Amino acid sequence: MRTRPLAELSARDLRPLLAEESEHWGGELFWDYADVSAAVASGLERGALSGLVLQDGPHCVAYCYYMLDGGRAIVGSVFAAEGFRGRRLEEGLLREVLAEAQGHEGPERVECQTLFSTAASAEDLFARAGFQSRSRHYLVRLLSERVETAPRAWRLRPVRREDLATAAHIIHRSHQGSLDAALNLTYATPAFCRGFVETLVLRAGCGRFDGEASFIADGPEGAVGVLLASHLSRTNGHVCQVSVLPSGQGRGVGAALMSAALAAFRRQGLETASLSVTLDNHRAYRLYQRLGFRLRKRFAAHAWVRPPARIELPA
Repeated sequence: MRTRPLAELSARDLRPLLAEESEHWGGELFWDYADVSAAVASGLERGALSGLVLQDGPHCVAYCYYMLDGGRAIVGSVFAAEGFRGRRLEEGLLREVLAEAQGHEGPERVECQTLFSTAASAEDLFARAGFQSRSRHYLVRLLSERVETAPRAWRLRPVRREDLATAAHIIHRSHQGSLDAALNLTYATPAFCRGFVETLVLRAGCGRFDGEASFIADGPEGAVGVLLASHLSRTNGHVCQVSVLPSGQGRGVGAALMSAALAAFRRQGLETASLSVTLDNHRAYRLYQRLGFRLRKRFAAHAWVRPPARIELPA
């Protein structure tokens, strides 16, 4: 077996491995990964991705990549074909990719969320490379189970295109000083949050946007909460983001938004609902458990900044 830079291969070379990866995440996460695989192939052809591929003869059997985005390097999939897992091959690729991303002259920051990783010991590598990390859980709920109806003290309405700035404002305000904001640059500024919202709603950045299950919660003084939803597959609805302004937290806004989204998923005939949450977000985690969500996969969020800068995690 030999390791080669991604840049030396074509999308055609990688296609069988991408097809297997798409099937794998479809089974494990109920996520139709075909669009992501197509984006990886397109990025490879455009030279927008860096990383490494492990080949067994002419066959690509494992890969890991990163891309540059808004002053940071984002590490994507860490994936090995079924017959090559459990041999620390992915860990070897990840170690080299992290070193390359950290040594790249452009970005001052490297981030990764290991949801799409088949590496059993990935988390140890991030710690040794100087990353700050926190555990996250990917949760799934069967929609055949009854949906709890939350008291409607808040007026809910569908998210419209003209609500995108409002949604971004709520997401940014709700994350100020949070653990998620420290580890994910997406939440760091209003502009980053606006780009995130537009990616979800306008560019199918996390599955196909579901306008029927996405809501704004209005209170007496205006919008206080937002939930953005998508379809990750023909049978799985996903809560991409649920955020509540500090003034509305602890008052049932999140529960109302979640109940409405789950009811919408059921009306559409979907079979499951999914979301991800940081383990230290205790209030949100308790809500999701009460709503019937259960653990599907453990993963983690990791971030590193170039010294002497430091990532300060809230207590």
